[in-house]
Amino acid sequence: MSVKQPKSAQMKERKSKIWSKLIYSRFLVILSMLALQAFLFVLFCVKLEPYTKYFFGGSIALSIIFIIYIVNKNGKNEFKITWILPVAVFPVFGIAAYWFLKANWGGLAFKKKVNNGRKITNSVLSQTDESSKTFELYPKVQDIALYLNKMGSYPTYTFTNTTYYPNGESFFPELKEELKKAKKFIFLEFFIIEPGQAFDELFEILKQKAKEGVQVRILFDSIGSIFISSKKTIDFFKSVGIDAKIFMPFVPIFDTGLNNRDHRKIIVVDGNVAFTGGLNLTDEYMNYSKKRFDYWKDSAIKINGPAVRTFTSMFLHLWNLNNKNSEDFASQLNNFVNIDYPRFEPQGAIIPYGDDAYNKCDIAEDIYSYIISKSHHYVHIMTPYVIIDNTMLNALIFAARRGVEVSIIVPMHWDHFITFCVGRRFIKTLIKNGINIYGYNRGFIHSKMFVSDGNRGTCGSVNLDYRSFDHHFECGAFMYHTPILKDMEKDFTETLKDCTLITLEEYKKIPRLQRIVGWLFKIFAPLM
Repeated sequence: MSVKQPKSAQMKERKSKIWSKLIYSRFLVILSMLALQAFLFVLFCVKLEPYTKYFFGGSIALSIIFIIYIVNKNGKNEFKITWILPVAVFPVFGIAAYWFLKANWGGLAFKKKVNNGRKITNSVLSQTDESSKTFELYPKVQDIALYLNKMGSYPTYTFTNTTYYPNGESFFPELKEELKKAKKFIFLEFFIIEPGQAFDELFEILKQKAKEGVQVRILFDSIGSIFISSKKTIDFFKSVGIDAKIFMPFVPIFDTGLNNRDHRKIIVVDGNVAFTGGLNLTDEYMNYSKKRFDYWKDSAIKINGPAVRTFTSMFLHLWNLNNKNSEDFASQLNNFVNIDYPRFEPQGAIIPYGDDAYNKCDIAEDIYSYIISKSHHYVHIMTPYVIIDNTMLNALIFAARRGVEVSIIVPMHWDHFITFCVGRRFIKTLIKNGINIYGYNRGFIHSKMFVSDGNRGTCGSVNLDYRSFDHHFECGAFMYHTPILKDMEKDFTETLKDCTLITLEEYKKIPRLQRIVGWLFKIFAPLM
């Protein structure tokens, strides 16, 4: 399926991808509305000068009422502050933008489908008796297990084997081998799928497995995978026996629901093996090619055993969002989830989990905060972005003040300019409060990994930013006393060899333009 294109065509596709992200970003909508109001404001002053005093009076009244409303509303203060500024300056359009985006009218029908599917998924997952056995062996995991079961019906498992992959070149060969072993079904879910060598290699395996009668399903995000998000692609997959779906298809009409992307990475084989992590299906992630960076540093984990059932359920949840008959979904869950799993010797506790914008809780962020709060000696983090709210910021700072060694590896080079600049503002605050920030020099670090004291950690698709915490569909696995925590810590130590400690003196060397951009746009961080 790989197609060579001239440079002009590649540039055109790249620009199309950039513009599609801009068109569907909340930030651009707000700027557009503010610009429109500025224009109407000037027009109003010129044409209706005698009535300007009534306009100003009404605007001030609207601003005061809205500010009182939003201050008393539940939610993160960072979001409130972000909205107070445009409303105070441009009341009419600021308030209109708030109700249009916050109410998320375009996502109401989708939200209902998500929540209905969640109820069915939760009922199936809650049938496991694995958790009680795990608590007997690992009683100290019960607090986080209780939270995840209450907020998402995510069970806790122990008779499960785990493997850690510190990069794409160790992950991809193992993935291909597991796919070749498939006898019943293969489920793949990615944020980004791009044509290229990596995809071609995987596609040949999937095509062969489909011929053998294995059920193959592929789910990919329409914005992340914009190069293949078309009916032609779906028809092409179908022609070789592969079922494919586009998550929330891209349409040229603005819809606020399109802000909630499928950022998850899930692969399930026969219900016995699952993979998750930060790796997308592109040549760059597998280090087959060098596009923007010399090296792409990422991570993934493989799970064998009963814990796979949670990832199977999460995949089927999104796959079946468009099904009209909920009984079909329940039947699929029972067929694909309630199977005989291979069981291993107890190897610590593991809790696969998911998070999204519709569940009225902050599961992914709470897990990160939990790991930080339970730390006594160290917390080691790898993340491509650091754009965080005060809750996360204070958790990291409080840990450092308790004497915990908090170290975070971040990219030294940017992939998204404004996001990078805003992240540097948060990094400056962390450095000032005794947290070690290391810049990755070898290429770009995309890994999303927490490990603490050798006994708690998580790996998945969740970035350390508002978009992952509040807007996207995400997934990961919390681990307690699993053997791979040592592998994750080893990877962190090895990665440090390619890093530079960013001190305040080093921060001052950041180009002035980047620091100014970060300072100007930080207030809009919750919308990025």
